[in-house]
Amino acid sequence: MHRHRVALIICGAIAFAPALLSSSVGTTPSNSPSPNVILITIDTLRADHLRCYGDQQVRTPNIDNLAADGTRFTTVVTAAPLTLPSHCSIMTGAYPMVHGVRDNVGYRLDPSIETLAQILKRHGYTTGAFVGAYVLDRSFGLGTGFDFYYDHFETKREPGEIINMPQQLKRRGEEVVNQTLSWMRRASGHPYFVWVHFYDAHDPYNPPSPFKEEYTGRPYDGEIAYVDQQVGRLVAFLKEQKTYGKTLIVLTSDHGEGLGEHREIRHGYFVYDATLLVPLVFKPFQDSMKAGTVTQQVRTIDIAPTILRTLGFAKGGMMQGQSLVALMSGKSTTGALDADAYSETFYPRQFGWSALRSLRVQNLKYIDAPQAELYELAQDPHELTNRAIDRPAAVNEMKAKLRALELSSSAAETHMPASRPLGPDEMEKLASLGYLGHSESGKSSESDGSTQADPKDKLDIFYLINQAGIEAGSGHCDQAIQTISQAIDKDPTVEASYLMLGRCYFNQERYLEAKKTFETLLARDPQSIEAQFFIAACEFNLDDLDDAEKGFEHVLEANPRHTYAHKFMGFIYQAKGKPDLAIQEFQKVLETFPNDVEANGKLGFLLASAHRLREALPLLQKVVAATPSDASAHYNLGLAYEGLGQKTDATKELSQACTLDTKFCDK
Repeated sequence: MHRHRVALIICGAIAFAPALLSSSVGTTPSNSPSPNVILITIDTLRADHLRCYGDQQVRTPNIDNLAADGTRFTTVVTAAPLTLPSHCSIMTGAYPMVHGVRDNVGYRLDPSIETLAQILKRHGYTTGAFVGAYVLDRSFGLGTGFDFYYDHFETKREPGEIINMPQQLKRRGEEVVNQTLSWMRRASGHPYFVWVHFYDAHDPYNPPSPFKEEYTGRPYDGEIAYVDQQVGRLVAFLKEQKTYGKTLIVLTSDHGEGLGEHREIRHGYFVYDATLLVPLVFKPFQDSMKAGTVTQQVRTIDIAPTILRTLGFAKGGMMQGQSLVALMSGKSTTGALDADAYSETFYPRQFGWSALRSLRVQNLKYIDAPQAELYELAQDPHELTNRAIDRPAAVNEMKAKLRALELSSSAAETHMPASRPLGPDEMEKLASLGYLGHSESGKSSESDGSTQADPKDKLDIFYLINQAGIEAGSGHCDQAIQTISQAIDKDPTVEASYLMLGRCYFNQERYLEAKKTFETLLARDPQSIEAQFFIAACEFNLDDLDDAEKGFEHVLEANPRHTYAHKFMGFIYQAKGKPDLAIQEFQKVLETFPNDVEANGKLGFLLASAHRLREALPLLQKVVAATPSDASAHYNLGLAYEGLGQKTDATKELSQACTLDTKFCDK
């Protein structure tokens, strides 16, 4: 049989004008037009690497000017040191246990969760989002509420080629701003809300010239300086349009970056302040407002409620964050003064280790881990001296506060499970960006972490797995196999290692070795849907269609929404001469991924073969638009046009097929 190859692959004293902030509802006069809102999130930006936050070695004049024109918050705690869950918390004003997104891998924000974009859209705002990396692709749920969502991270490859170009999964800030400005020029008649996301400061750091040369030896700072330049372009546009004074600009980050503190390189693994503290600047839309600095601790979950309060709107019903308007006006309220700040990382759970949760209460910071940690931040800002043993009463009090927060946040009426299995393509794309691990398991994410390993004890293993993931995601599976084999030798209990190894074998079409590896994983975790899926995929590629079919049926019994299992079932039914069943399976794929080129092509072909040409035509047109160099796509579309009597279109497509591949010339 013909084997179908599936590639895996943001500076001053508090002094806002109180009269402008005294409304019990908001700050926008009822007879004034609504201001525009721009939310800027700079991925992986530590607050202490900006000039207005005290770093004298980096030039960030544009961000500094925003801070000088608005309010700068000195102590801002993110909800999670990972891009997707953190942005979900920024946009929903809620902690991860409420919106349900606990990690970058294996989660999707449920459409029913109300976001800032949805609320502003309801109030008449035109909404647009422009993101810099695939990790925020609309498929992960943040597109809801946006009229326009610029992601477009489709990887380009020849048939059968492994995705090995991570640069296709992220874009420079210049392109993000180009797209943003183009959209803003067209947005008229309504106030707009724009979310601009920059990914440049995320590793690997490689700033463009002249920042590369200016920051030799400090590429992270070079990337930050480059992003500052792009922020300047946005501000310059607003000033040219004479809308700067009429625009609320909020600048923040999703998380910081570990630059060696606690042996953490990058972010996501620990919950120390190097990765939890982020900048936050609110540049108001009234020119009469004066600059200010707020030193009280605030949270990124306070951003959305503050934007809404500033505009005169009530906050969303699920929002746990609080408005910071009183703090910005020089007033303080009990609820907003030094509010407790919760953070979490579920990233270690991908490897079978304990999740980490932290709670910052005034001077104390508690980290809930198998080996509990307690830090006195005023005396120990770098979290070097663990006082947990010395202060057991404080530990118990902090632990009780944490449990109370978790219980109240996880109430049935608010808690939203958002786990979602990833397909091979999605897993490989995230891996190429450095986000790798065990995306799902039958094990509960809320299980007691006391029996799991403390991530502090597994850091060396983690770095081996992470390195292998980057190698595999970049198409270097030979290197990844060697690296992950070292990790298995050091600790054979980590299930994510077997998943990585099996996927590498699968990429190399070494299906027998891949199947054996996934069977080892399944023996360790009988509930692993991933293992079951890949075993069946191996059997499919080994031409064992009967066993493959049974395997995918088991996967779909466990998760009827497993899109990639439906896709394989479509291949199997087509190969077995059951076109009606194949059509049903590919239709299910397109319900989740309407732009899947493969499913569109297969479904279009099957419908055309069943003389359902009018149903097939838009599918085949979509395939040609997505793959204009594919001769067979043009040929199939040409035949459909021909069958519908559209001779001019048919001749055009058939001629193009012949031009691209002479084998279609005589057909």
